[in-house]
Amino acid sequence: MKLEILNEEDDVMEAQLSNANPAVANSLRRSMMTKVPTLAIKELHINQNESGLFDEVLANRMGQIPLTIPQNVDEDDTVHIAVQKEGPATVHASDIKAGNDEAEPVNPDALIVELKEGQELTLEGEAVLGNGAEHAKHQGGTIGYQKTDDGQFVFRIESTSGYSNKELLQQSISEIQDEVDEFEEAVQEL
Repeated sequence: MKLEILNEEDDVMEAQLSNANPAVANSLRRSMMTKVPTLAIKELHINQNESGLFDEVLANRMGQIPLTIPQNVDEDDTVHIAVQKEGPATVHASDIKAGNDEAEPVNPDALIVELKEGQELTLEGEAVLGNGAEHAKHQGGTIGYQKTDDGQFVFRIESTSGYSNKELLQQSISEIQDEVDEFEEAVQEL
């Protein structure tokens, strides 16, 4: 098998997988979407929400904002986040303050809510590592592929997580290798 990056523009990378079968191509695609850990808000405590959004809608929006992953965060760790804003103002993802300076919204311009004069928003919560198999908010990106020839597949990779497209691809390959290693160990124990 051979994997090469063809090009990358407008935050979308194309990579070609050669000498492979559809099962391998689909495993790679699913790994990028469901196995790579990403950081997203899991618990949210809304102290004051005078915006036009119900608390549940606001919590859903906050949960869909991926954060970059700090170097020292493991799967059992949490990252504290908070937002405090008074209107009139537009609350963007960039207004999320994290307890770890390395954790920041992947898309800081993402709109959360508009606050009118006299409205206030105060909330805090915890972000955790998870994967797309646990919840869609943890998907690594939007990934598809097209079979272009016998044994040849062209992937379209658009990371929506804290990874670059190349890092997402590399991390997914690492996740597949770890699973293969675990499988080999299990077989040896038979």
